[in-house]
Amino acid sequence: MLLFREKSIVILRSHKMNKKIIITMSSLAIIAGIFLAGNVGLKFFFHDYLYETPNLKGLKIEEARTLVGSNFKLVHMGEHYSEFKKGEIYSQLPISQKHIKKGRPIKVWISKGIDTVILPDLKGKNMQDARVILSDLGIKVGRISHTMEGYMNNKVIGTDPSEGSSISRGSSVSLLINVSKIKNIRMPDILGFSQGEGEKILREKKLVIGDIKRVHRNDFPEDTIIDVSYPAGKDVLAGSIINITVTAQSEEE
Repeated sequence: MLLFREKSIVILRSHKMNKKIIITMSSLAIIAGIFLAGNVGLKFFFHDYLYETPNLKGLKIEEARTLVGSNFKLVHMGEHYSEFKKGEIYSQLPISQKHIKKGRPIKVWISKGIDTVILPDLKGKNMQDARVILSDLGIKVGRISHTMEGYMNNKVIGTDPSEGSSISRGSSVSLLINVSKIKNIRMPDILGFSQGEGEKILREKKLVIGDIKRVHRNDFPEDTIIDVSYPAGKDVLAGSIINITVTAQSEEE
């Protein structure tokens, strides 16, 4: 009787242990199933809804539309000058290799080509006129060289690059200026003169007005020259560019 009772207890304990094992394994299976389903769901979501933006730079707008197909919507934002050829996409947002949802817009900007101008013929122009012409074209004056070749004084006799060349806006042009037989000129004293008077004196001395800087001062009359790029009495070459600083009305007044 005692032996039977002990066997019954062993069987009962074994049954309870098996039940715990089954419950534990079932729980693990459920957790694994949830994890697997979630993982598959994430992969499904990212696969179906997130796409990598392609690199559209250098493509025509029609080529870009073909490439993106129905995954994205192209939005033409405008046209500007750039280093890319005319009609090519030179910029985009979002940039390439970004992951965005299907159907989202990609903004693109189209190139109008390199912003170039044809260099006009400046020969025979005086230095001041040449500077104005180049400035209107968006071209800077670079190196200025002087020579004496019998032409009229302070005239352009050559440019680098030469006339008719296609150059980018913002680039520089070197000028060759003739100074006739006059080599050195003593810099006149124009400090304290009005801007108009100073410019007249410089022109009479075959000197060229360069940059005019304006500063706000209330201790001098307006348009008074208070600084010059060359000191009075210094020997300068005819045709030299003279930069001046003049007063402007104070902002406080």
